[in-house]
Amino acid sequence: MEASREIFWNIPLIIQICLYLSAVAAILLIGYSVYKRYQMWMLGKPDNRLDKPVSRIWEFIKLGILDGVFHRRFLREPYPGIMHFLIFVGCCLLFVGAGLDFLNHYVFEPFHAAFIHGPVYIYLGGLWNIAGVMVLVGLLLAFVRRYIQRPKRLNTIFDDGVALFLILIVVVTGFFLQAFRMIGATPEALGLTQPEYYVHPEWGQARFVGFWIAGMFAGLPEATRLLWYQIMWYGHVIITVGAVFYVIVAWDKLNHILVSPANVFFKTSRPKGALSLVDLENAETYGIGKIEDFTWKQLFDLDACTNCGRCQDRCPAYLTDKPLSPRQLVQDLKTHWLDRAPALLAAKKAKARAGGTGDAAVAPAPEAAASEKAMVGEIITEDVIWSCTTCRACQDICPVFIEHIDKIIDMRRHLVLDLAQVPETGLAVLQCIEARGHSCKGTTLTRTDWTAGLDIKQLSEDSNVEYVFFAGCAASLEERSTKIAIATAKLLKKAGVSFGILGMQEMCCGEPARRLGNEYLYQTLAANNVEQFKGYNIKKIITMCPHCFNTLKNEYPQFGGNFEIIHHSTMISQLINEGKIKPAVMKENKITYHDSCYLGRHNDIYNPQRHVLQAINKLPLLEMERSRSNGFCCGAGGGRFWMEERIGKRISEVRIEQVIETGAEIVASACPYCVQMFTDAIKAKGAEETLIAKDIAELVAEAVDLK
Repeated sequence: MEASREIFWNIPLIIQICLYLSAVAAILLIGYSVYKRYQMWMLGKPDNRLDKPVSRIWEFIKLGILDGVFHRRFLREPYPGIMHFLIFVGCCLLFVGAGLDFLNHYVFEPFHAAFIHGPVYIYLGGLWNIAGVMVLVGLLLAFVRRYIQRPKRLNTIFDDGVALFLILIVVVTGFFLQAFRMIGATPEALGLTQPEYYVHPEWGQARFVGFWIAGMFAGLPEATRLLWYQIMWYGHVIITVGAVFYVIVAWDKLNHILVSPANVFFKTSRPKGALSLVDLENAETYGIGKIEDFTWKQLFDLDACTNCGRCQDRCPAYLTDKPLSPRQLVQDLKTHWLDRAPALLAAKKAKARAGGTGDAAVAPAPEAAASEKAMVGEIITEDVIWSCTTCRACQDICPVFIEHIDKIIDMRRHLVLDLAQVPETGLAVLQCIEARGHSCKGTTLTRTDWTAGLDIKQLSEDSNVEYVFFAGCAASLEERSTKIAIATAKLLKKAGVSFGILGMQEMCCGEPARRLGNEYLYQTLAANNVEQFKGYNIKKIITMCPHCFNTLKNEYPQFGGNFEIIHHSTMISQLINEGKIKPAVMKENKITYHDSCYLGRHNDIYNPQRHVLQAINKLPLLEMERSRSNGFCCGAGGGRFWMEERIGKRISEVRIEQVIETGAEIVASACPYCVQMFTDAIKAKGAEETLIAKDIAELVAEAVDLK
């Protein structure tokens, strides 16, 4: 006879019916739970997350393969990555196996088209056993991680242990059920299907775990074996059904299965470096001060968070003892949302009954609102909000694509534009930008002082150039950073690049204003700059600062400013490749490279700078442990360059400690903010005799004969 099995061997029909009725009940209950949650998500404001449907679907499929199946993001941390991979893939295979069994028995078999028999049955049985072992090993790793290693980032609660234990019991009882089905009872005793273990051992050997267990119990009397099979079957089914209903009731465990993949599908289609655009003319509020001011997608984010803590382990603010933890931020917002949801839903329904549309989120009655804690200031303190450097380390590592930065910037917008509350040093730079068009408060330099003796064209005199060199505020007006602008300009001239500058007409790109929460000031600057660029018919722009680069490249298109933007480090790399820049003297320095967050994680540019350093230095580049996408912030992003770092350790000094560990003599970067932050940190660490911070352009200029 051909290898196969009965789907309900020796189980009464009434029990089979009850099982499927419970499955239907579970599906209905899941649907109801999702609907109730949907109502809570819709307390948020509208947000179009179905734009660009074709590219969105393709991106979802691609990420599903890379990050779902192959666990690309998870495996950046080997131990938890392997653990999650084993559990996830193993459970998926077992789920698929159960689904195939169902289809084979109820859909194909009635039409004599069953496909799970013979070799297919044997090989699939082996695959399901491998899947079960994967889950068991993954669960063992999970128990060790949560209850023995106990990393600080894991916020282990009772439900976590229950969920792991239920999965463990379901898999173990499944193996025992398989074993007792194998040995079953002989046909002479019960007149049933030939038991595999006795007559056809090759059927069972592929299912090696069940086969091994069966061998331990094969000597039991037939009646005992049958009784144990039935006990195992009922136990397995009851525990499985109970586990399903448990995760439905404990929503936080269910949403991990349903909401997280959906959150990947709904992730923003904006470039990684672009913030959301506020419609200043029609907005009721300019920022987010109440939970219902968030969009539905931002509330959906809160449910999608798996509380894994990967973001926390990457956050430079958290790692330097500041009050910001991206994980805790999301979890605190979620708790506040769940607390506020009943009153908000009741108010929304009341408005609908009173004749309102009920479409928009509605605040509760004033007396109810008065008793609630303020989301910004109490639930999420101002120190938490202002600690963020917007380095994107949290979002880069998040396996379910939570959008932390947008939430933080939205709360900053509320503080700055709605409440006029901003730290004193942040206020000073905003006032400087508004009054003088640049962020360098206290400078005595002008936009063109650095060009003295360089014979650089200004567009107001001659706009017939291929590139505009947008030096930016720091490289034009900060004494240390002007050296970078001078070096870059000399290299461009040496290579014969046709370029000019805006000179005194150059204005701040607005990036500091936007990251500090003053969206109004940013939009004013962006609109004026785009108009000016178009007025000069500018097509190509070279930037010095990664923050300018990101803003012009990813955010100016929101204002119709579509230009070709190239960072000076990429330009220098291209010129070296083309032979237009050739080092006259190869350096022999121990150099390490620091990846700027806004060049790296925000724009995925990691290689040109390394190519440049390798082209001018005989010694191999010393890579820090925290480099590329795992790089550590210098502490200047998110407007922090101008703000006093009064809590915890200085981020720049922690980064310099990492530099010193490499034994490097030079820490190179491609960002004037980074160079300035490191210059100050080196002094603070007393390492001026052994370490210096330089921009890539400066190092190349030293190696090239610029005469």
